[in-house]
Amino acid sequence: MKSEKLKSLKDILKNVFLPRNLTCSCCGRESFTGGILCEECLGKTEKNDGYVCDHCGLKTPAPAAYCERCKNKLISFDKARSVYIYGDVTSMLVQKLKYGGEKYLAEEFAMDTYKVFAATMTHADGVVCVPMSEKRERKRGYNQSKLIAKKFAEISLVPFLDVTFKKKETESQVGKTYKERRKNLEGSFGITDKKSVENKRIVIIDDVCTTGTTADTLASALKKAGASEVFVLTYACVVKNKDDAKADLFDSSIEVKNAE
Repeated sequence: MKSEKLKSLKDILKNVFLPRNLTCSCCGRESFTGGILCEECLGKTEKNDGYVCDHCGLKTPAPAAYCERCKNKLISFDKARSVYIYGDVTSMLVQKLKYGGEKYLAEEFAMDTYKVFAATMTHADGVVCVPMSEKRERKRGYNQSKLIAKKFAEISLVPFLDVTFKKKETESQVGKTYKERRKNLEGSFGITDKKSVENKRIVIIDDVCTTGTTADTLASALKKAGASEVFVLTYACVVKNKDDAKADLFDSSIEVKNAE
């Protein structure tokens, strides 16, 4: 009992005098920003704001109802938004959460995505995560999408609905074209309790949006289960390289390191 009290006291003192935001979660240097990133690393991030596609949330040079990325393609979800453009710093944070076991980042991701939600989506009836297959989740030990979704639910006071599941094992999406990604994920998501999403506005939470295929496929399953509207929120989204501006995003093999 005495040892437990001492451990508890040590934890309290550690949190008071050595909060984790004194060290940058990206580079490891001292940080005085009050957040998880130092000024230098924070300066290397790019917010996904300004002009964005009203439908899929991709940054655009001018206001657009539908951009080339989503027009006639991403039709199952009603709106998608992300906090950052996927870059060196956000990539490292995602990898640390996804593969490095640094689960505290899920709360940081959730707080950032909630700010975007509050500014663009107003309200929802339920929050779901992008599910992993049981095999992959056992291997990793957790589903980072579920960690973020649960924290988001706590912050937003929107109920977390643990009703999404992966029907089958699928190949990695890395390097695949839009059509290949769509075919790979076809029929791979299911809803365990359709009544819990019926006639409700549902938010899908994930870490990264590459082409939007995964979110749109899950949104399709939710709509078939009766959801009235489906929104998508991600911490970061991938944009094509400026040198490939003439290429169709869905037909380019943009890769997110170690992506599923």
